[in-house]
Amino acid sequence: MKLFGKFKFVLVQRAGLFLVAVFFCHGCVSSHYDRSENFQFSWKIGDYKSAAGEAEQLSQNGPKRDRLLYKLEEGSVKRLAGDLSGSVDALEEASAEYDRWFGVHLETEARVSEAFTSVLGSAEWKPYKSRVYERVMMRVYQALNYLQLDEIGRARAEIFKSRQAIEDSREIWKKELQSAQSEMKKKGVDLDQGINGQEENLLKSERLRIRAMVPSNLPEYVNPAAIYLESLYFLRTGTQREDFDKAAFSLRQLASLFPENQSIQEDFLGAKKGTPQPESVTYVFFETGRAPVRVEKRFDLPIVFFANQSRIPYLGIALPSLKTNDQFLSGLRINATTLDQPVQTKVLADMDAIVAKEFDKDYPIELSRAISGALVKGGIQYLATDSVRSEDDTTRAIVGFGIGLLAHATTKADLRAWTTLPKQIQFCKIKTPKDKKLTLSSVGATFKKEVALNPTASTNLVWVRSVSAHTPVKVVGVLSLDP
Repeated sequence: MKLFGKFKFVLVQRAGLFLVAVFFCHGCVSSHYDRSENFQFSWKIGDYKSAAGEAEQLSQNGPKRDRLLYKLEEGSVKRLAGDLSGSVDALEEASAEYDRWFGVHLETEARVSEAFTSVLGSAEWKPYKSRVYERVMMRVYQALNYLQLDEIGRARAEIFKSRQAIEDSREIWKKELQSAQSEMKKKGVDLDQGINGQEENLLKSERLRIRAMVPSNLPEYVNPAAIYLESLYFLRTGTQREDFDKAAFSLRQLASLFPENQSIQEDFLGAKKGTPQPESVTYVFFETGRAPVRVEKRFDLPIVFFANQSRIPYLGIALPSLKTNDQFLSGLRINATTLDQPVQTKVLADMDAIVAKEFDKDYPIELSRAISGALVKGGIQYLATDSVRSEDDTTRAIVGFGIGLLAHATTKADLRAWTTLPKQIQFCKIKTPKDKKLTLSSVGATFKKEVALNPTASTNLVWVRSVSAHTPVKVVGVLSLDP
């Protein structure tokens, strides 16, 4: 028994030392929120040039585990700042980081240190590998970059990759969920019973709140703006029947989502004809507001989550939640010589709903990781205090306080996300005026700007961005889609 006691004490010492080492090696005194504060400030006030510089510094000097995230931020902000080549480079590096983790065949090395620290440490200590909606938007922005640079072949490749990102993600999610369920079963935790049971609890109420953000007809992993860009590419640049078939395939899905939208219905009918579109048209896309941010909420899991043989009455965990940003321009008005009255943009992609849909789908996986970490830390905390039970009061107090403080400090939710994405992507379609000029004005603000279209293009795409109702509206670019 004495030998076992000494062994247990040594084990606890080593576990405690490991936790302390991990605590300092990962620089947990500086969170992702702290590191990105200057960048976020510049971004929110519409200083895109400064924000681009801050994002570049973060991608170069920030933790390597967050490199993919910072490259996404850098790519999107440099695009707004007018640095298209810098945006292309940053998004290419973000894509390379993703490929490094999942590769062509969705395989990556199993890293014990990563798995261990993500359980013992904070959730933000594991490498950031992005989410599905982020990977889709990465391809959308890169495709737009290439279209603006007149590299239509490379734009086509990015458009195809947006579809592949969705297919890959379904496989990744399936594997992660199976792994989470298996781990929880070993620990005596019934995820399905806890999440889907009839008992009311704060965790279930929180999930219902998230689900209320999602329209009932929104399919999983679907971004209508990405699908529309894909369909317009094939519809307006198409020369062969298979191009129009691809456009019709995408537009059929959009037509079912937006049965009242005349522009989408017109494009769908045009694609089904299978011939080049003769009419000169202009599409205005308007990105407005900011996507939901992640905030931390703490929960005490009720006993319903645990199996009958488990001796755990409850468990305290930290989980991310979603908070929407409501300071945004509600729309953009477009006027032209061909219009009797201004046309207003309509919502195409509700990023609040898209993010919430994926957030809800991933909730069991996030929950299982939080429970695993809390159980391991709780076990170490118990062993540490038990190992000094025979020591004096001061020793017991110091050990108990120290290990408890460390466990509390590392019980953090992962709040990282691509923050420069919009709240909504809106659009409208009009006949291109003969003078090739549009006048843009905002709904509820004083913005007004004249935009010159491409004089030789049969299809113009005007891309506009607004971060909030209090920041300048930016015309990001005028692109053309021609065969």
